[in-house]
Amino acid sequence: MEALVSMKLKRKTGAKKAQARRTRVERSEETRNKLIQAGARTVGRYGYEGASIARITARAKVALGTFYRHFKSRQEFFDQLLPAMGHTLMSFVQERVDRGVVGAAREEQRLRAYFEFLDEYPWYHRLLNESEVMAPKAHAVYFDLMTSGLVRSFQRSQGRDELRAFRPDELETVAYIVMASRVYLAQRYAKSNGVVQEPPPEVLATYNKFIQRALFD
Repeated sequence: MEALVSMKLKRKTGAKKAQARRTRVERSEETRNKLIQAGARTVGRYGYEGASIARITARAKVALGTFYRHFKSRQEFFDQLLPAMGHTLMSFVQERVDRGVVGAAREEQRLRAYFEFLDEYPWYHRLLNESEVMAPKAHAVYFDLMTSGLVRSFQRSQGRDELRAFRPDELETVAYIVMASRVYLAQRYAKSNGVVQEPPPEVLATYNKFIQRALFD
């Protein structure tokens, strides 16, 4: 009986320690995410040069020393910032695209989702555009991430007998063309007096026509 009680106590103690470890890990990840979000918004407002560690930690509402428990330097932080936001963008778009929609209509939904993302993160393009100079490692990782995601999507399209005009080794080029069209359309139509707006219906219709004829006919 005593052995059974002892075993139960050990199990409870072990479970509590495991829970404490999980909680510490979760807290650490939560703090890191707060720093990433605060850093992205700070860069969006002040640019990379103006995004000091003091400003980032103040926005994240954490102590200055907390920053160095997660990142060795400001540059290391910048090198991780854009890829992290890239994952956020991919998840955001994926959640808003109907899995049952295919072809050009699917790409139109992705474009709409991209504008919705910019509505929530209106500073995103500054983070992206300045990264080529201020965080070139992040810039390269980001485009690898976004391109590979689109290529996988196009591979699934080819599995549905779509994009028949393109060889598998051409899909990366197609991905860059589609990404460029989204970014430049966003720069043309996303902001009006500082407010992000969805492009006019005729713009979406033109985009849909272009994608249909270029990729899916």
